[in-house]
Amino acid sequence: MTAARDRARSERTLVLRVLAWTLIPIIVVVATATAAMWPRDDVPRDPDAIVVLGGAGQERADLGIELHRRYDAELVLSSSAQVFAANRGIECGPAAICLDPEPETTIGEARAIAELAAERGWDHVTVATTRFHTTRARVAFRQCLGDDVTVVGAIGRPRSQEFWLYLREAVATAATATVWRAC
Repeated sequence: MTAARDRARSERTLVLRVLAWTLIPIIVVVATATAAMWPRDDVPRDPDAIVVLGGAGQERADLGIELHRRYDAELVLSSSAQVFAANRGIECGPAAICLDPEPETTIGEARAIAELAAERGWDHVTVATTRFHTTRARVAFRQCLGDDVTVVGAIGRPRSQEFWLYLREAVATAATATVWRAC
């Protein structure tokens, strides 16, 4: 009788372990994918600086320039954002701080901005990116700056590879939140 109970208990334990090892990763992936596919914008809170992330297209620079003018904050242009800002007449120098982070990734940008914020004594930073990228940018920048960052996203033009873009963002967001931390 005891052997039968032990075997039943062992089988239940095995089933629970298999369920846990199966369901937990699925829940994490679904939650991350949901956050990446339906991102949200933060509300800027009188930032000391507006940071325009590199990559994507003109829409990020346009959003960053608009926020820079609205809040009269310093403008920081990362990598390719410098080119898009130049299209709107804003050059590196007195009008904008330009940086080329190492590596040229969201994580590299978060690290570089954390250093710049410490040097310049910024209390709050607003990050301008593209809507699909807000979740991952928020994760990376909050790892480096804490709650002293807000992230807003411009709506980019639809792309034929949008599914793959969101899938990549979901995977990259999960990685940034866990194994590839910015700070």
